[in-house]
Amino acid sequence: MRESVTETSGSPENDANTIFRSGYIAIAGRPNTGKSTFLNRVLGRKAAIVTPKAQTTRGRVLGVCERPGAQLIFLDTPGIHDPGRILLNQMMVRTAYEACREADVTLYFVEAGKGVTSEDGEILERLNGTGPVILVFNKVDRTPSGRLMERLSAIPAQARERITEVVPISALNGRNVERLLDLLPGFLPEGPRYYPAGQWTDQPESFIIAEVIREKLFMHLRQELPYALAVRVISWSERSPPSRVRDLEAHILVARESQKGIVIGHRGEGLKRVGAQARQELEKLFGSPIFMQLQVRVEKEWNGDPRLLADLGYVDPEADADYE
Repeated sequence: MRESVTETSGSPENDANTIFRSGYIAIAGRPNTGKSTFLNRVLGRKAAIVTPKAQTTRGRVLGVCERPGAQLIFLDTPGIHDPGRILLNQMMVRTAYEACREADVTLYFVEAGKGVTSEDGEILERLNGTGPVILVFNKVDRTPSGRLMERLSAIPAQARERITEVVPISALNGRNVERLLDLLPGFLPEGPRYYPAGQWTDQPESFIIAEVIREKLFMHLRQELPYALAVRVISWSERSPPSRVRDLEAHILVARESQKGIVIGHRGEGLKRVGAQARQELEKLFGSPIFMQLQVRVEKEWNGDPRLLADLGYVDPEADADYE
């Protein structure tokens, strides 16, 4: 295991004789360690929604990053946690482990201030048999240098055996991110450019739209309610020219009737606020005016229905039903 603590900016110039490398890089870790913030940072745009609440990411989010002589294909994954008996949570954890098994290299994120916990050690042990694992100490901007060095030196021996390299970064302000990106091509095989220049994700527009709306709901709703809802895009279309307006209809799914009124709010103010903020962000993203209709629907036990989870884009509909 090596520790890459040197900070740098910029990246090496492209050499005509350099072998082109490409491959998949899983971004894994426990909830709320900054994985999605990192993905958005390296892409220079918003591919994954980010909120202060844990377990915001529910499915695999792919992002393509071009580097000199290499194409880095990142797979942002849900935070690994105790899934309990809820199918949605089981699916989230399975998605994370599957991405690590399929990737050429895994970036395992921990909070710099907390270091490698016993839970992290158990997860790293489960990653045996996967490719190289780079331990990413994130949020160094919030961690005094003395504590950071203390956490780095306190990595358990068992975890050190599974780790190839350690890199401290701040995904929020970009500190040492370039250093990490410079390291990654060395872990990837020689290969083709899997995605054409300019393509930065494989997510369909409907999934991106639903995630933006869900992010605004996460930011406005308190306690556990955000985890009890989902967003499904019903229709998304362009009006006939010369109009540039796009029409969007989406349903916010809740598990119980009592949750419906909380989402809508007094005189509909809650739903209006969420809709206005989501519409503004989506109009910037797609570059056109949007007429949006949001409705709240009760879908009992939606988070335990495999077909509905597949319809929402949280699980591969062709995968087997064992999510544990």
